[in-house]
Amino acid sequence: MKLSAFDLNHVRALHHLLEEAHVTRAAKKLGITPAAASNALHRLRVDFDDPLLVRNGRSLVRTQRAEELRAPAREVMLAAERLFNQGRPFDPATATWDIYVTTSDRVAELLLPTLDGLLAARAPGALLTLRTQTPDLGAFLREHGGIAIVPEVAKERDLRSQRLFVDDFVCVMRGAHPLATGRMSLKRFTEWEHVLVAPLAQSRRGGIDVLLEKEGFSRRVTRVVTTFSLALPLVLGSDRLAVLPRSFATAHAKALGLALRPLPVPMPPIEMLLAWHLGNEGDPKHAWVRGLVQDAVRAVGLATA
Repeated sequence: MKLSAFDLNHVRALHHLLEEAHVTRAAKKLGITPAAASNALHRLRVDFDDPLLVRNGRSLVRTQRAEELRAPAREVMLAAERLFNQGRPFDPATATWDIYVTTSDRVAELLLPTLDGLLAARAPGALLTLRTQTPDLGAFLREHGGIAIVPEVAKERDLRSQRLFVDDFVCVMRGAHPLATGRMSLKRFTEWEHVLVAPLAQSRRGGIDVLLEKEGFSRRVTRVVTTFSLALPLVLGSDRLAVLPRSFATAHAKALGLALRPLPVPMPPIEMLLAWHLGNEGDPKHAWVRGLVQDAVRAVGLATA
């Protein structure tokens, strides 16, 4: 099919039908009747020589071709929005739009109060949705136009990113733990049970395990959790140890009576990035949100060097 033969007015219908995978919901987004949306779907099936949405029980599911078309359709919609907004100054104080932020629980705890306050003062019409990390980060950023605060290792090919802050790791334990004072050798560190934080609970090893093996040691992980917050009660209620980011551990140390000790083996610091999909590079709203997050990081005193 040639572009000259395709009615570009159909892109909007294609976008909403593929995003919703539901004719009635797409019709509502398009401001037309379900019958008209059904007719639009029929036209698109002819245009692309593919059913696009197929029945699976009581639901519609996207075909492989439909999945391939989702990102290009959305990019066309974003480009059209930028085209019509060209020359119109963006005013966050009066604008109404959705902001999606994806990050870990520990970053959310550190930044959310400050970010929320800045957003309320500067952009009262914005709706903030904060979510924890998932394996489909690139796809989510592409589809929803949000930002993510993620480790350097989580970069994906179709994302743009910039360094946001740096954090290091400490050994965390209850205040009365036998290792809370005195020298903590590698041998003593590995003699105790450990809690591992694995965001997707798909691993029994962390970065420190590789370093321990190089020194001829190994630790015994007896508890695996998906968030840093879940590690704390398992440390407080036992003699287990946990390797956690310093910023998170410090924020909870005084209130919970935690002891923070340097690791017995040097561990590289973790670089946290501000990431977004390349399709949102030139969006003024998106750029404004990125600046807001940077302001929040500076305000809470996280290390940016």
